[in-house]
Amino acid sequence: MIKRSYNLFFSALVLCIGSLSGCHRFPGSGNEVNIVEPKAQRDLPQGKTLTFFAPVEGKSSGAVSYRRLIDKYNKSHDVHVVFEGIATADGYNEYLEERLRTGKGDDIFIVNEDSVKTLAHNGYFQDLSSLEAFQKLNDSAREEAVIGDTVYCIPMNMTAYALFVNMDVLERYGLEAPDNLEEFKVCCTEIKALGGTPISLSRWHATAVPTIANGLYKLYDGPDIQKHLELLNSGEEQIGDYMVEGFEAFQTSVENGWYGDGVDGDAADALRAGEKDISDFTSGMTAFYFGPLEYIPLVEEANPPPDYHVQGIPVPGGTALLITVVSRLCVNPDSDNLDEAMEFVSYLSSEYYKESMENGTIILPVYKSSDFTLSNEKMRPAYDTYVSGIRIPAEDMHLKFGSWDVVRELCLEMFNGRTAVEATEEYNKIQLEQISAYDKQEKHP
Repeated sequence: MIKRSYNLFFSALVLCIGSLSGCHRFPGSGNEVNIVEPKAQRDLPQGKTLTFFAPVEGKSSGAVSYRRLIDKYNKSHDVHVVFEGIATADGYNEYLEERLRTGKGDDIFIVNEDSVKTLAHNGYFQDLSSLEAFQKLNDSAREEAVIGDTVYCIPMNMTAYALFVNMDVLERYGLEAPDNLEEFKVCCTEIKALGGTPISLSRWHATAVPTIANGLYKLYDGPDIQKHLELLNSGEEQIGDYMVEGFEAFQTSVENGWYGDGVDGDAADALRAGEKDISDFTSGMTAFYFGPLEYIPLVEEANPPPDYHVQGIPVPGGTALLITVVSRLCVNPDSDNLDEAMEFVSYLSSEYYKESMENGTIILPVYKSSDFTLSNEKMRPAYDTYVSGIRIPAEDMHLKFGSWDVVRELCLEMFNGRTAVEATEEYNKIQLEQISAYDKQEKHP
């Protein structure tokens, strides 16, 4: 992922925030949520004040619920919580890190996935293992809440990358939904032979999702996962020993035209997720779409909607899901009001989950509670995999090197002729380079 110039973003953000007052929208983000600037200290009620910083991504953003629950909290507590937020596209990650680095960090904040390792390396996460909310997390959420030996967040919502299956298309070809990679290949081969295009294409989901799943299923479905993660972090094990299967599966898809004929890396990279892949799927132009569970409403909006379901990603012998957290709630260890911040996290995580359960916006369960109800039965097969199948982190925070961005970029190069073996060898090199860079990172004071 190309790093943007932080100084440019920070300067722009300071100017933006400093020049506006009251309710406003941040320009260029497409953001439809109004953000209220913090009140001057003299306008706040007497008592301690906490600041909560979170990304704001539109009217469906969790910020809407956060603001409502903060207002409720402020009416019944002496501690006053102030919400601040900007869109990720407007530099949220950079701004968050700068606030923490300069000692002006917020008491509570949401961290995006791609900032976790950097912030953890610099000690910007308070350990939350003492909170009851952590003790109540189910196994999947608990795995995602820990980096190293620190419980760095309370997951507010979970999601997964899965396979959307258009049953109308399969019926047209006399096929059934695949239960494993072998059956998936049979479906794709038959559809292509009869003139169809099996899989929807985008630069993110169509590349990284099936490749990571078919590369890492053995690691996360095998014994001694922690031991192997440590060996991968030391370089004693090569990531390519696992990922070669994933790259081979992706090469098969490319060579056989399952994403379409004549696709090159530039053309694939120009297709944003959700831009064309979903419409191709819902219109029946493709049978399969790899994507996140939160995109189910986009499929439902089709007129008429297809007969479809969402299931695990086909891998050898079964199916798997790529698991990730939608929102990660964290506490600044340097907060002057640490006890109050921890108490507020307990409140917000509990109330947000209850509210989300009531309005049906919880995608996958976060807590051990048995009262979870699927928001859409179309995702029942995927949910069954989540409960008892192979769960693979979309980005494992325990590893010193990346997977999502790296695999996506290597897959794009495979559209241009790079082989699975070459992609594997390149990933091994990247693994060692990123481990070295991670170990050499200078911690901010």
